[in-house]
Amino acid sequence: HVAVSAMHRMFVPHLVAAVAGLGGVAHDAVAIELAPHRAFYELRLNRADTDSGVAAAQGAMSVDWIQSCDGWTVNQRLRLIVSPATGESSTTDITFSSFEALDGLTYSFTTKTMRDGEVVDEYRGEAGRAEAGGDGVALYSVPTGARKNLPAGTVFPMEHLRLVLEAAERGETRLFRPFFDGPRPDESPFDANALILGGPFSGEEGPGAGMGVITENPWWPMRVAFFPRSGTDSVPDFELAAHVQENGVVRQYLFDYGDFEMQGDLKRIETGKTPRCGK
Repeated sequence: HVAVSAMHRMFVPHLVAAVAGLGGVAHDAVAIELAPHRAFYELRLNRADTDSGVAAAQGAMSVDWIQSCDGWTVNQRLRLIVSPATGESSTTDITFSSFEALDGLTYSFTTKTMRDGEVVDEYRGEAGRAEAGGDGVALYSVPTGARKNLPAGTVFPMEHLRLVLEAAERGETRLFRPFFDGPRPDESPFDANALILGGPFSGEEGPGAGMGVITENPWWPMRVAFFPRSGTDSVPDFELAAHVQENGVVRQYLFDYGDFEMQGDLKRIETGKTPRCGK
């Protein structure tokens, strides 16, 4: 179930996003204003190969972006119920929380994966660097003593999302960066290859339209593949596709685990508060 335990990696973001004046890499200035919000998604099985062992799957996910004058807090919860072709169904619960500073210098995270009520994965730690775009280090409190060096140019989730959206605004079709969100220190950071697959499309069309002012932004279809930097395998560890708005709101997800796919459809969204910060 490595694929299931990696499901929080979605631009926040989160991937996701997953994905503010954070800097990190020199680029032409493009005005991207990410929107604080709370979004709720319904998860359903989109495809399962006969040898996947997955007969049915369903679930739900919530994503909460909280903006402060210092940075972004992201809270995410996911529940997935998978029914195998034979045997009893299994319930996986994933919680993920992070704080990412606006200057791009510090990032903290905590995540826990439970399967049928038992903890199967847990990670907690902090990452930092002396200057934007420079190399850095991640120190873990869970597992105790784990340490990971981050090469120059490594991006955290919200920074990654902003850079991908800036590339889309400029009409570019690809962004490749080392990516760090915290889990799986033995394999982190990953190489994230983001593809912008056309667009922009009007906010009035496509999945997730008509849910209020916050969904009236133009959006792009994107796909991101994550590759372990330590390996030579050309097959990604994990892939996701998403319809991502100019303000960072994700209208639809598609999580590709090779032999099966899960789709996440936006069902409800609430606009968050934008802080009033002094100069």
